[in-house]
Amino acid sequence: MTIKIKSIIVAILLILTAAFVSVAFPLATYTLTLATFGLAHVLTELSYVDSRFNKRLNIDLRKKIIILLLAIVNIRILQVFGALTSWISIPLELICVIGLVTVVIPTLKAKDWKLEILAILLCFILWAGIFWIPILMMLAFAVLHNITPVGFIAEKLRGRGRKLALNACFIVFALIPAIILSGYPYNFLSDLNLVAPSTSILQAGNLQLHLGAFIPQQLHRSAVAQNAFSAAVFLQCMHYAIVLGVFPKWDKTRPKLFHGVVIFLSTLIFIYFTQSFSDARKLYSIVAAIHAWVEIPILLLAAIPTVDKITITENDK
Repeated sequence: MTIKIKSIIVAILLILTAAFVSVAFPLATYTLTLATFGLAHVLTELSYVDSRFNKRLNIDLRKKIIILLLAIVNIRILQVFGALTSWISIPLELICVIGLVTVVIPTLKAKDWKLEILAILLCFILWAGIFWIPILMMLAFAVLHNITPVGFIAEKLRGRGRKLALNACFIVFALIPAIILSGYPYNFLSDLNLVAPSTSILQAGNLQLHLGAFIPQQLHRSAVAQNAFSAAVFLQCMHYAIVLGVFPKWDKTRPKLFHGVVIFLSTLIFIYFTQSFSDARKLYSIVAAIHAWVEIPILLLAAIPTVDKITITENDK
């Protein structure tokens, strides 16, 4: 059996296992994977983005992105310490995200007008979300963020390998979540007495307390809430799997010390999660915001045709 076939079998087993535990034990899966892999995946993803895209940005564009990200971090910190309510902090954060999209529009305009239109449309959607239901917009991005590895895969690979990878991504990031959302897997496992939705290894409360990570408050009592949460948890697991399992193989620039630091910091925050899941989740959200929002302008730039052959310069303005 070749290494490639073994890797495919391992990947299939991982996907099926993640789907099973996400449906049967959604709370345990969400809390344990977040506590174990959350920070590690954030640091690894930021490392990959920096290695792959940093040199393609001119100094002015980098400064603008960093300033906006620092603004988001400060907003998150103020929210964590109670200086800002979510009704104020969420619209402010989304306004910063609009800024992140806006700063890359001149480059997109110079390279591909279709991407410019896409970025402008995204800005309009964000503004509509701010004035309509900002919390729902934030939750939508929380779910959609788990699909970002697909964009990085499409940017990295070429030819037949890219086509095969994107077909696999369609199954993993679209088809399987849709099946989970339908409720059939839960009903099947429930008939076999293999489900325990509120079971958690960590002391994190019951499932109702965590539905808000992905599901709007208005739907928490609905029949679809648990299935939607399970589908989002599965997406999160697959996001972690690609970032931690694939990106390090593509990023050969980081020294071994980096991996040691990631393991050390991940261990510390895992211990914090075991002591107070709620407080650790708030702390994690500050760091997570950086990697979640920086990927929006980066992926827009990555979508530029023949992006590997160009350098984004000041002349693109």
